Amino acid sequence: MVNSVEDTAPVVGEATPAAATIPASAAATIPASALGTLLDNVFTESQGGSTISRPTTNCHSRASIADLSSTTQTILVAALSPSARLSYRRSWELFLTFRNNPVSLPLSTIDICNFIGFLFEKQYSSSSIASHVSALSYIHKIVNAPDPTQTFIVRKLLKGCHKLLPSQDARLPITLSIMHKILSALVFTVPNASNRVLLQSLFLLCFNAFLRLGEVVTKKVSDKDRILQVQDITFMGDKNNPSAVQLVLRYHKSQKKNDPIIISIETNPVSNFCPVQYLYRYRSHFQHVSGPFFQLINGSPVTYSYVSSELSKAIAFAGLDPNRYKGHSFRIGAATHAAQLGYSESFIQHLGRWNSNALHRYIRIQSFQL
Repeated sequence: MVNSVEDTAPVVGEATPAAATIPASAAATIPASALGTLLDNVFTESQGGSTISRPTTNCHSRASIADLSSTTQTILVAALSPSARLSYRRSWELFLTFRNNPVSLPLSTIDICNFIGFLFEKQYSSSSIASHVSALSYIHKIVNAPDPTQTFIVRKLLKGCHKLLPSQDARLPITLSIMHKILSALVFTVPNASNRVLLQSLFLLCFNAFLRLGEVVTKKVSDKDRILQVQDITFMGDKNNPSAVQLVLRYHKSQKKNDPIIISIETNPVSNFCPVQYLYRYRSHFQHVSGPFFQLINGSPVTYSYVSSELSKAIAFAGLDPNRYKGHSFRIGAATHAAQLGYSESFIQHLGRWNSNALHRYIRIQSFQL
């Protein structure tokens, strides 16, 4: 600890790819045995199979997109961003877990309504509930099936959720245990070893230094000089085995003067995920001498959208909801973890550089315990 978003998933009612690319005859019922393969064809590239149980052979297994060529299916998959595909697939698996029985398309309106109630009881935010329902809607529109999510009662339930949960922050803290799961998941979700080293060190730095993601990666090209730079990082102690890392934060949200903030993180020799060691490994591998500290191997600054996408993949792989863990979850998790360790509120406010009572929204002891 410290010592001192490309295209997104459409919401319900937004235009989605629909009947124009599918023959009218495709509106027939999709049997439960074919649903898993249908989800593969719509949400998966060519890297793996469905996680949804189904028979391995079925004459209808390619469902309503049987007549599409492999090229056309590839184009269809690309209509959604990788993070949106992961999110939609996760929503379907959540629905099938809730339903706990094989289902066919179109889904029943009652099942949709009760799914909304289930998510509400689980304390999902209104926007997350709408996003999950949108994933169910998307598949119905793809196969030109009657869409139960567009019924009057479903729309009213979504509106009711919005009124009952108007200001709920859906973001959950990335706690220490969740951080370890994410770092382990990157081994499977990021095939490129260089990018994996980069992301692991970046995630650990954000957590241990209470950083906002926008302080270390770019949201737009013009940001590249206002984020953490190569010259802002200094390793202390033994050249080959540093005892600490010091970073100079020259620009930050709560800055009132032009004075930079100096943050020091000490090494943790008993941890398998020591931030100092991971940062040193990254710096040894990426030998750029100027510009943003976090760069891809080709010298391009790491972008906010890239990190968010890779975080969502790792979160989903770890079995968590990517809609509830975002870049700011590192900062929320750091505050929560510090409170759990018994640090005073004033000290946590100092660590996180909060100038207001915003800290009160971030300490999530209950969420941390879950």
